[in-house]
Amino acid sequence: MSDLLLSAVLTAFTMVRVIKGPWLRNPQYLACGILGAIVGALVLNNFWPAYADDFVIGGVTGIFGSWAGMALFDAILGMA
Repeated sequence: MSDLLLSAVLTAFTMVRVIKGPWLRNPQYLACGILGAIVGALVLNNFWPAYADDFVIGGVTGIFGSWAGMALFDAILGMA
C-alpha cells in the first residue's frame, strides 16, 4: 500500500507540472492533485486490493486521481 501511495503522490507532482505549470505558482493545484491521487489510491486499495501492489496501476491511478482532483477544483471555482 505504501508503494502505491508513493507512486501516486510522485505522479501527482508530475501531472500538476505538465497540466498547470510550475508548482510555486499553483500550490492549490498541487494540493488538489496530491489529494486526488491519495483518494484514488485508497479507493483502488478498497475495491481491488490485488492491484494495490502493481506499479503500473499505481501510476495510472496517480494520473487519473490527480487529474480528477484538479478538475473538481476547477469546477468548484467555476461555480463560485
